[in-house]
Order: sequence, then structure tokens, then C-alpha cells
Amino acid sequence: MLSKRLPFLLLAISVSARAQTEPLRLTLGDAIRRALGTGTQAELARSNEELARIARSEALNALLPQADAKLMRYNQSINLATFGFTLPGFPPVVGPFNVTDAQLAAAVQVFNIAALRRYQSLQSSANASRYQSQQAENDVAAAVARLYLMVQRAQSQIAARQADITLFSRLLQTSQDEFKAGTGTRLDVAQANVQLARARQALLVAQNDRQNAALALLNAVGADESSDVVIADAPNVPTSVPAIDTSLASARTQRPELRQAEENERAAKLTVDAARARLLPSVSLDFEGDMSGNHTNDLHWTRRIAANLGVPLFRADINANIARAKVMLHDAQTRRTQLERDVEQDVRRSLMTLQNAESRVGVATENVQVAEEALTVSRDRRAAGYGSPVEVDRAQDAYRQAHEDLIAAQADAAAAQFDYEHATGAIRSYFGDADARSTGTAGSVPIPPPMPSGVTPSVPQNAPEANPPLMPPGSAATAPAPQPPVVAPQPPPQPLPPVVVPQPAVMPPTKPPGVQP
Repeated sequence: MLSKRLPFLLLAISVSARAQTEPLRLTLGDAIRRALGTGTQAELARSNEELARIARSEALNALLPQADAKLMRYNQSINLATFGFTLPGFPPVVGPFNVTDAQLAAAVQVFNIAALRRYQSLQSSANASRYQSQQAENDVAAAVARLYLMVQRAQSQIAARQADITLFSRLLQTSQDEFKAGTGTRLDVAQANVQLARARQALLVAQNDRQNAALALLNAVGADESSDVVIADAPNVPTSVPAIDTSLASARTQRPELRQAEENERAAKLTVDAARARLLPSVSLDFEGDMSGNHTNDLHWTRRIAANLGVPLFRADINANIARAKVMLHDAQTRRTQLERDVEQDVRRSLMTLQNAESRVGVATENVQVAEEALTVSRDRRAAGYGSPVEVDRAQDAYRQAHEDLIAAQADAAAAQFDYEHATGAIRSYFGDADARSTGTAGSVPIPPPMPSGVTPSVPQNAPEANPPLMPPGSAATAPAPQPPVVAPQPPPQPLPPVVVPQPAVMPPTKPPGVQP
């Protein structure tokens, strides 16, 4: 029997192992929705929202009719002397005897402005808690977007380092061939070995950065941290900077912090009104009904209906409550004013950062073109017998550094785009309805500093792909093969072989919110 079940057990274990190691494919929207599912910050904000709704329900109960019913069956004795009279010939204590008593009591508030204003104040507080929950969701979305960018940038670095290794391996082979042919020196071979070793070390660093970034992203979205993550979206680089007036208008209407401050100020005003309303009269109706008797077959109905008018004559705590409510209102108004200034500062700062990042992209792009031309000239001079290996090495270092600067600049531009969308409240467009949350066990989402992740344009045909950038937006083709250099008269040194690295396709960039066509 065991031998028959063994193949099924092995198959189940194999399927389970594959399921555990299967990579998790994530788009940016999927990652944000997963993090919002059971993330710590979002979960605590939703708990505060639920507590505010409970407090509002408690205040509503004070305005609704109240009713109680009670049924009693007891045995008692009565001391007549406690009522102030005695009966000659009778003992002072009468009983014991049985009593059956069914009671019904009801009360309703007819006029109570203080209770009404209290309920309205808690209603505004509940609305403020809802906006606070949206603010927490925006913060989580911005943090997850940065983690997503960290993985994207690490993947770009890995591709660049792998291209470096491919190039320097061929350069090493060329140096060795030239040394054997007598046209090169041992120093050229040693320098090629050093550059290849540095490229391999840089690849190990990039791979470690990618693993750490993927681990942080998996922890934030509540996924199995033993699995790998596959980034489904390509980095989007902004193409233009929105206008400041449009951005400020969007922030004033979309930032949940401002709506929360408005509701808090409204709640504080209603709290002041509720404290003052305690000085006004209140009207209520009471009803009490009682059906009692010594036995169940001799019960009699009695009732009491009362209209109550309450007028506070001397209550020292009312004035104290009014003063406290006024201070709270002043604090709420102060916080709202400061928050409006902070939001405007966030929008202006994010716009300046976005504009600076785009300027850096332009400068870095020009620098890449200059470095490519310098590398082409140095290689042509080397192939013609006029240049030196040191000249080519310096040109290669400048070429690689220029591409690194371009990757960093475009990565900063992508990160600045997320900061801008968080500042204007447009970050919610990435996850839509916050109620459509996935299940999981997401951890606390860290708020890391903006980690750039970017893409770079293509390389001219005659430039080697030492540090392969990503293709420009809208292009999915591979880099064209470089043209062979012009060879000088004999005896020419062996030309450096070209390196062609496939370019990953990227999605077209998205237009930042608020950009006018």
C-alpha cells in the first residue's frame, strides 16, 4: 500500500516545491494593492476609521428613543414603621408575600441641541478618519513605488554589468592576441584583466542590491520572501513638467490631508456649539408602565407619562467645557493653515525636483553622445596605429561613467515623478478603488529615500556597448551592430571586436497628471 502511495506523495511534494519557488510577477498597481491589503500603516488607519464610526453610533443613540422591559418575581416583607405609621394589633413587619412585577420604560429626547451638535461633531470626526485612512494609503503607495523602482534600477545595473563583462572579456582576448602577435605589451593584458575583474565585482554588487531590493518589496506586499519577484512594468520617465497653477489646484482637491483638516475644523466648531448648547433647555418624554400583583391571575396595570423640561441654572463645568472647545478650535484652524502651506511647499519642491531631474537627463544625454564620439575616435586611432591603449581605456571609462550618469538621472526623474504624484494626490490612480484589496500578511512598509531607477537611449552604431542602457520610450529593438574601424597600412593591430547586447523593451512614459496637451 505504501509503495502505491509513494509516487503520489512525491508528485505532491514536487508540485508544492515548484509552487513555493515560482516567481511572483508584479505590476506596480498589483504591488500597491497587495501592500494595502494588510499593511501595518493602512490597517491601523482603517482601525481608527472604524473607531470613529463606533463613536458616532454611540452619539446617535442619545437622540433615538430608549426602551427597557423587565420581568420580576420576588418574595418580600415590609416594615410599616419605615413608612411612618403603625397598626394596633398588627406586627410592624408585614409578610413575607410573593410579588409578580412586569415593567416597561421608554424615553425620547424631543429637544436637545447639545446632543444633536455632539452627534454632528462626531460625524465630522468620522469623515476625517476616512480621509486619514486615504492619506495612509497614499503614503504606502508612494513607499511601495520607491521599492518597485529600486528593483527596476537594480535590474538595469545587472544588465549593464553583464555587458561590461562581455566587452572586457573580448578586450582581454584581443590584448592576448596582440601580445602573442608582438603588437601588444604585457601591460595591455594586465590592464584588461584588471578591468574584467572590476566588472565582475560590480556585477556581484548589483546582484546583491537586486536581491535586497526584491526582498524589501516582497516583505512590503506580504508575499513569500523565499520566492523571487518578476517586475512586469518598465520604468516610466516623465516627458514634461506640469504647470504650477494646475498642480496646486490638483493638490487642493485631491490631497486627503486637506480634506481631513477641513473635517477636523468643522468638528471643532460643532464641539463649541455643543458645549454652548448645554446652557439651553432640553425637553424629553418619559413613559413607565407596570403590571404587578401577588399572583399571576390578579395582575393590575399602572402607568406614568411625564414631560420633562430641564434648564441648567448653575453648572460650573459648562463654561470650562466651552473654553476648552474654543482652544481646540483654534488649534484645528492653526493646523489647517500650516498644512495648506506644507502642501504648497510639497508641490513646489516636487516640481523643482522634477524639472531639475529632466534637465539632468538632457545634460547626461549630451554627455553620452560626447563620450561615444570620444570612444569611437580613440578606437579608430588605436586601430590605425596612432593611439595608445591608455587612451582607449580612458575613453571606455568616460563612456561607462556617462551611461551611469544617464541611468541615475533618468532614475531620479522617475522617482521625482512619484514624489510629484504623491504631493498632488494623484498617486491613487495607481491602485484605484482602495476597497479592492488583496489578502496577505503584508509587513510594515518602510519609507526609503528615493532610489533612482531609469532608462537610457540607444547607442550609435560605431560605439561599443560597454554599459548598455535601456531603449528610449516606445522602442523595443536591439542596439545596432557597430561598424568595423578603418584599418591603417600594414602591419595593423587587430581591431577591437564590437559587442551587441539585446535591449529590453520598455513601455512608453506616462504623462504626469496635470499636464495640459
